[in-house]
Amino acid sequence: MRHRCLLTLALMLFAVPQAIIGQEPTAQVQNFHGFLFGDVVYVARDAATTDGFLIGQMVAHGNVRLSPRLTLFGELSGTARPDSYAFEVERVILRYDFLDVFKLSAGRYHTPVSYWNTAYHHGLWLQTSVARPEIIKIGGRFMPGHFIGAMAEGTLTTSALSFTYQAGVGNGRGAVLSRGGDAGDLNRNRASVFAAQIRPGHFGLQLGGSVYFDQAPTLLGNFDERIASGHFVFEPGDAELIAEYSQVQHEGSDDVERASDGWYAHAGYRLPGALSKFKPYVRAERLDSNAADPVFATLEDYRAIIGGLRFDFDGLAALKGEYRRERFGNGPDVDGLYLQVAFAVSLSRGM
Repeated sequence: MRHRCLLTLALMLFAVPQAIIGQEPTAQVQNFHGFLFGDVVYVARDAATTDGFLIGQMVAHGNVRLSPRLTLFGELSGTARPDSYAFEVERVILRYDFLDVFKLSAGRYHTPVSYWNTAYHHGLWLQTSVARPEIIKIGGRFMPGHFIGAMAEGTLTTSALSFTYQAGVGNGRGAVLSRGGDAGDLNRNRASVFAAQIRPGHFGLQLGGSVYFDQAPTLLGNFDERIASGHFVFEPGDAELIAEYSQVQHEGSDDVERASDGWYAHAGYRLPGALSKFKPYVRAERLDSNAADPVFATLEDYRAIIGGLRFDFDGLAALKGEYRRERFGNGPDVDGLYLQVAFAVSLSRGM
C-alpha cells in the first residue's frame, strides 16, 4: 500500500519541473464566480413516519481566480437535522495550472472513484433526478465520497479524442466509513486513487474507470480496501445515457477477499420543440453487500426502479416528480412519491 502512495507522489513531483519550464511572471488578476443551490422536497412513502416537506441541502460554491494559473475553489453546505442544521466544508481545493495536461492541487475533493460523484456535486439542480444513486449517495458507506490530499490531473486533446486523468494520494476513510479523514489518517497507509476518461470524437460519448486503494478501519482491525469502477456515458444532445458498475473488495488478516458490488443505469430525454422544458427519465439500481464482510456488516442490499419527470419552469429552477419502488435488505418493496423544487443562483464578481 505504501509503495503505491510513494509511486503516486513521485510521479506528481517528477512532472512539476517539466511543467514549470517556459513559464513567465504574470500580473495579479482576481475574479469570483459561484452558485447558491437549494431544494425543497415533499415525500410520501408506504408505512413511513418521517415523510412530508423536507428542506434539502443548501449549498454554496465558488471559484476565485487568484492569478492566471492559481485558483481557489470552495463548497459549503447546510443540511437539516431533527434539532438543528449541520454545516460542512464539502470541498476546498487550491490548484495551480502548469499546463492543460498537468494541474496540481491540494485540499478536500469529491473522490474521482465514481462518475456521478464528480459530474454532479451537492446542488441537486445540477442533476436530472431527485437524488443520487444509492452506491454513491451523500453520506453513503459503499464508496468514499470525499478525499483529503493532493491530486494531479490534466487533459490531452487531439483531433480524434480527448484523454483526462486524475491521480491522488491522501487520507483514507475516517472512523465513520462515510466520512474522509479530515483530521488525519487513522492508520499509516495512505489512500491512493487513479482515474481516467476517454472521449472519442465530438458526439457526447465518454468511457472511463477508476481504482482506489486504502485500508478501511474497523473494530476488528484494518482491512485492505480495493475499489474498481467503470462507466459509460452518452450525451449527444437532448438524450442522456449513464451506466456505472463498481466493486469493493476487502481483505483482512485471514487473506480472504470479500467483494460487494453495485450498479445503476440511468436514461433521460429532453423533449423536442414546445415541450423542451420537460425531461422524462428512468433509472434502475442494485447494490449487493457481502454479508461476510466485517467492513460492511450493517450495509443492506438495495434494489430500486425509478421513473420521473423534470420540468425546467425557469432558467435556474426546476420541478421534479419521481416515483420509486425500493427494497432495502430482505424487507418488502416500498413505493414512494417525491416532488422536488430545486434552484440555483449565479454569482459573479470581477476584482
